[in-house]
Amino acid sequence: MTNLIWDFDGTLFDTYPYMVSAFTKALQQNGIDEVEIDGDEIYQQMRIHSLNSAITKFSARFHLDSERLLADYRRFEALEIQLSQPFAGGPTILQAVTANGGQNGLLTHRDEHAIALLEQFKLKSLFTGFVTSQQGLARKPDPASLLFLIKQQHLNPTETFMVGDRKLDVEAAHNAGIQSVLFDPDYLLEATGNPTVTIHSLAELQQLL
Repeated sequence: MTNLIWDFDGTLFDTYPYMVSAFTKALQQNGIDEVEIDGDEIYQQMRIHSLNSAITKFSARFHLDSERLLADYRRFEALEIQLSQPFAGGPTILQAVTANGGQNGLLTHRDEHAIALLEQFKLKSLFTGFVTSQQGLARKPDPASLLFLIKQQHLNPTETFMVGDRKLDVEAAHNAGIQSVLFDPDYLLEATGNPTVTIHSLAELQQLL
């Protein structure tokens, strides 16, 4: 394991608590009472599936306009997400990769806010390649964004792993012909996509480098 391509949300940065908070505020903005909102259920829907699936599920449940709910969520999330921090062990692994002569890449469906957070924690310099929503590449599990990074960073696919927290990250890695690390910190995932390695803390990556 020489090069790591990182997912952002729920893998490198612990963003889900702030995403759930923003989602809760968006539901309340749309007239849903706090007692009807289950933060754990929202988290699990986002974590196992996606934000879009959460928008679809809860707008249907509460008979809301999905586009308005998403717009309200994005407005609250832009503020909430600024409070998120890297997972324990993440910065150490990033530094270890570069110290060993490897490269780190970032692959996220998020926009440039992800880059801003890397800069805030002085981590951006540890990356040599970035794909955000700004590039407009096909979303995971389509391999286009991974293949873009592999070509851009001149990575050897046999020494490159995708690190992510969902099945679609594993599937994207397999579709791109590289290996995968599934980060499952809360032992929540049942469908995993058969990753090369499963870890429950980022510190576990240290012994694999």
